[in-house]
Amino acid sequence: MRCRIPRPLDSSRLVQTFTDIVRYRFVLENLVAKNLKALYRNMALGFFWSILNPLVMAAVLTAVQVFMYPDGGGARRAGFLLVALIPYNFFAYCLSGCANSVLGNASLVTKVCFPRQILPVSVIVTNLVHFAIQSSLILLALLLFPPPGQWFGWQLLWLPAILVVHIGLAMGLGLLVAGLNVVYRDVQYIVESTMTVMFWVCPLIYDPVETGSWARAPEWAFWLYYSNPLAGLIDSYRHVLYYGKPPDLGVLLLAFAMTLLIGACGVRSFWKHEHRFADLL
Repeated sequence: MRCRIPRPLDSSRLVQTFTDIVRYRFVLENLVAKNLKALYRNMALGFFWSILNPLVMAAVLTAVQVFMYPDGGGARRAGFLLVALIPYNFFAYCLSGCANSVLGNASLVTKVCFPRQILPVSVIVTNLVHFAIQSSLILLALLLFPPPGQWFGWQLLWLPAILVVHIGLAMGLGLLVAGLNVVYRDVQYIVESTMTVMFWVCPLIYDPVETGSWARAPEWAFWLYYSNPLAGLIDSYRHVLYYGKPPDLGVLLLAFAMTLLIGACGVRSFWKHEHRFADLL
């Protein structure tokens, strides 16, 4: 069954995507509820599993760094790791979930008429619930192992702006991979490989400033590195929550600009392939 949804002009597609989500929010609510129920069905520990993975990963990496920092600074690295690892996990889960969001709802796509972009958006909203729960680990780590900066201060006012850009990046790339994976089924494997690379490319277990990398590198290398918006966002989270200072405005603005570009490409690509979903599934 093909769903004929009016096509706006190219220049207004990004706005149309958001208005369609608001108009069909009841579908979004039902999909999010279904995702959460399916994820935790018949699990005795329920939502605890959403914090177990970052907790184990942070514990292992912290244990390694305790040996690297024998002066006692290693234990404090728990907060250093979690303020980057949890935002990274949110993005990684969104991207991998969005890649299969249309394929995993093939029966719904072929039988019900609704804006298809709600499918990847429901994955992002579901992972936002996990992100909120996992963020309690960041608070706990910062309380138990106080970071070098005064993290509870006015710089926390930057968090909403960083989070909005973060969600926008996840939504833009999520729409891109959701549509492309219906046409080219190997996209989901490309996403998995890319996120493995991103784990090491992004400043998760290291800080380029702390290691002195930028002092030795040319300026163009700095901006090339932060043209990866996820790296800029993780750096911004760490500035605010760990070092207790505002983010680098240039890095954050570059992440915002790249997010707008990726978002526009994602929406355009999704709308380009959407009319073929029913035939390809």
